[in-house]
Amino acid sequence: MSQFALSPFLTQVLLPISLAFMMLAIGLSTTVADFRALKDQKKAIVAGFVLQIIALPLLCFLLISVCGIRGEYAVALLLVAACPGGVTSNAISFIFSGVVALSVVLTLLSSIVAPLTVPLITQWGLGNYLGQTEAHNFPLATTIAKLFVLSIVPLAIGQLVQHFAPTWCERNAPRAKKFSGWWFLALIVAMIISDFPRLLKVVNDIGIYIFALSILSLQLGYWGARLLNLSEAHRLTLSIEVGVQNAGVGIFVATAVLHNASISMILIAYGILMQVPVFAFAWWYSRRKLQPVSAL
Repeated sequence: MSQFALSPFLTQVLLPISLAFMMLAIGLSTTVADFRALKDQKKAIVAGFVLQIIALPLLCFLLISVCGIRGEYAVALLLVAACPGGVTSNAISFIFSGVVALSVVLTLLSSIVAPLTVPLITQWGLGNYLGQTEAHNFPLATTIAKLFVLSIVPLAIGQLVQHFAPTWCERNAPRAKKFSGWWFLALIVAMIISDFPRLLKVVNDIGIYIFALSILSLQLGYWGARLLNLSEAHRLTLSIEVGVQNAGVGIFVATAVLHNASISMILIAYGILMQVPVFAFAWWYSRRKLQPVSAL
């Protein structure tokens, strides 16, 4: 397999700017009280963390075993499942009116443990499916720190503006939300168009497994929240948080650590293709009347 030729301008410039602006819009639309309210929602926080960090990799392993997926495809899917939820999950929760504060907190928690879990799961996958037993150096701390800056700094700026100019935010935050949402969607479409033929090849090779993992991840979050009798808004949020993995971290591991172009290409494809079931599910689910968020 050859590497994708996705424009670096799209992935390295426009995408980070888009996500940072989305986090700024989230900051303009939320208050400190929204985050303080999470102290009464411990069940949702614990459930989301366990579902993402423990249950999702186990679900992925089950899918790989049942479908007989081998080699680099298996390693790539395991790497996807090991990656923490990223800023994208916060953005999608924001667009579709989930519990954004919960999404942000879960992303931060999963990112904190990622430097431990990603190397363990990836190294096991390499040994089990590719027979590679040599240890790799996983310098994830720098990457995670960059993601923190990308999310926390614009969020904090938005929170400050919300604190000092609440009237202005009340008037303009909906416009910022709408603009950032359409910008993000347009960027996803541009990424798909930029290398559509090669994307089709990956879809032909492993597309069914990518869609299967994405759909199963969404359902894992939804049914986990439903079994715990969480509100509709929490069910939507956990579905998105578990269903959206940070493909950027996976791509970094595949290129900078594993030096494997094939696995990197699968991660790029996953980062694009997972948007289809995620947006379809979130759009359908958000059409329902969400129950008010209450203490758990």
